[in-house]
Amino acid sequence: MVLCYCRVKSKPSYRSTIAHRTFLSLTQATLTGSRIFLEKMRVILIIGVILAPHAEAQFFNAIRNLFRPVQNVFQGAANLVGGGGGGNFRDDGTQKPKADGREELFPSDCGRNTDIGTGKLCFPDGLLCQNRVNKGGVQKFGGHLYWFSWQDNDNSVSNAKWDWFNARNYCRKRCMDLVSFETQQEYDWVKGFINVNVPYFWTSGRLCDFDGCDRPDFFPKNINGWFWSANQARLSPTNGSGFHDWSFTGGFQPAQKQPDNREQIQQGGESESCMAVLNNFYGDGIKWHDVACHHEKPIICEDVEGHLAFARQTFPNIRIP
Repeated sequence: MVLCYCRVKSKPSYRSTIAHRTFLSLTQATLTGSRIFLEKMRVILIIGVILAPHAEAQFFNAIRNLFRPVQNVFQGAANLVGGGGGGNFRDDGTQKPKADGREELFPSDCGRNTDIGTGKLCFPDGLLCQNRVNKGGVQKFGGHLYWFSWQDNDNSVSNAKWDWFNARNYCRKRCMDLVSFETQQEYDWVKGFINVNVPYFWTSGRLCDFDGCDRPDFFPKNINGWFWSANQARLSPTNGSGFHDWSFTGGFQPAQKQPDNREQIQQGGESESCMAVLNNFYGDGIKWHDVACHHEKPIICEDVEGHLAFARQTFPNIRIP
């Protein structure tokens, strides 16, 4: 995987230069950790999409970090998909965006094939992005949409569970991503939809424990290494006073605070590199826990403005709210 896939026959065009500079600017915003700067870069990113109407998949690859975990920001050539479930899982790309509106829990043209260890990252589907507003389980907060899988009108969907990577792809198809909690208000609002029938669900929280995550300020990883993969925003230190809701307990005896990486340390399994919200699983109420990414859970998808901007530009004949 290279930093930018924009193809040029001679010198770079104005549009491809803008695309490349936009990607580098977004990278800089991510690494600064500044939320205000990041928001400005998102605006620039949307402008970059508009300025590159013919770039299609080539330009989209340049901003692919919006659709995948953060390792492409830290190391553009990384091949491993962080959170894909461990091992040598590789992303072999999605070739071209399309709008066929095909409803699949596990898309056949992208997503992870756990049997052979390969997968493709999903482009937004224009029709699925348009139709997301009509899905059962859609709620609105702060000017954009959230979809709660267990509230869907289709029983096969409301009872479905996804591993973390496929969960993100299901959301991406609809111009969304797994939910991120930047504010206490947003988090409290989401918790209002959690009842005794919802034992847990995935978030976009991810541990930066893959190639390119060796910067000193990410250490120790269990404290400083967490970020929201949907928007690249870093989480507050797990032991700090900033906003977070990591549980004070878990499966260890005696109990340890989360994140505790118990599956790997105690059971010799995979690293607990993805974040889920558990509903009183350890008698601790609704709390954040680190969980190995291969586990399957219900999901909450949340609108992502960059995904929506790309889909609107790519599919101008489809009205995408």
